[in-house]
Amino acid sequence: MISEVIEEDARKLDEIVAELNREALKHRNARDEYNRQAQVLADKRDKLQAQARKLSSQASVYKQQRDECNICARENKQKRDEWNDRAARMRAAGGLGDIGEAKSQAQNYHQKVVKYSQDGQALHEKMHTLMDQAESLRQEAQVCHEQCQTCRKAANSEHEKYIAAVRKIEKVRDNLPE
Repeated sequence: MISEVIEEDARKLDEIVAELNREALKHRNARDEYNRQAQVLADKRDKLQAQARKLSSQASVYKQQRDECNICARENKQKRDEWNDRAARMRAAGGLGDIGEAKSQAQNYHQKVVKYSQDGQALHEKMHTLMDQAESLRQEAQVCHEQCQTCRKAANSEHEKYIAAVRKIEKVRDNLPE
């Protein structure tokens, strides 16, 4: 009779341990899956950030080239204005000097101003497009980062549940007679 009670208690304990093992396994598998998802998201985030950095770097090159065009446009504008002023002074002095040459020089510098301005504008537009694309990638990377953090928190929660189940198993086993 006593041996039957002991055997019944042992079966019950085995069932409890088996259930706790299933619970621990469920939490361990959930933890591992959350960690896998977090890693996928972290990898995607890192790739997006790298692409954004590359685009930003390209945009910086366009910005530098645009700034150089703007400097050249300003310098040529100043020279154009100087030649226009010369032509105006010649006209005011009764046509003394080569007004035609002064106008020709002013026109020549004006064409350069127009070309540098157009080139600068085209570079500015390319730069702006790349900056917009980089910002879009950064925003997408931020979303991935937030999702990654959520997965990591869920993984940590599942890990705590797993540890709690393992401790329950150890407690049950520690209380078994030898």
